[in-house]
Amino acid sequence: MADFFKDLIYSNDDVITFAHGIPGFEKNQKFVLVQIPDFVPFEWLVCVDGSRLRFAIINPLLFCPDYAPKIVKEQFEDLGIEKPEDILLYSIVTIADNPLQSTANLVGPVVINKTRRIGKQIIIEDERYRTREPILRKK
Repeated sequence: MADFFKDLIYSNDDVITFAHGIPGFEKNQKFVLVQIPDFVPFEWLVCVDGSRLRFAIINPLLFCPDYAPKIVKEQFEDLGIEKPEDILLYSIVTIADNPLQSTANLVGPVVINKTRRIGKQIIIEDERYRTREPILRKK
């Protein structure tokens, strides 16, 4: 894949702060959301604090319309969410060469308060979901 992110242009208003990083990448706290038309419905969570870290993400409701993770109030508190419209919900994706093997992590949803520009990956305890949930299904 060409490096679509090499000359990424963004403003400070685009930056989403993950105060504790993302599990496994705690030192990386500044990200921007990037949409590339050729890759819809996927988006990218791109680190802008000097590393080349980036995650492919997708709205889990696009392939799992009944997705309703059990998130407790305390997990939302540091995001300052006041109304449902403030929420952007994503799952981190592992893209495979064979699209049927691409998966999304439904156990660790990424929740972003789009108004306050803060985000967090929340780890849920919900046996209905897996860390490697297939995005596509054979028909």
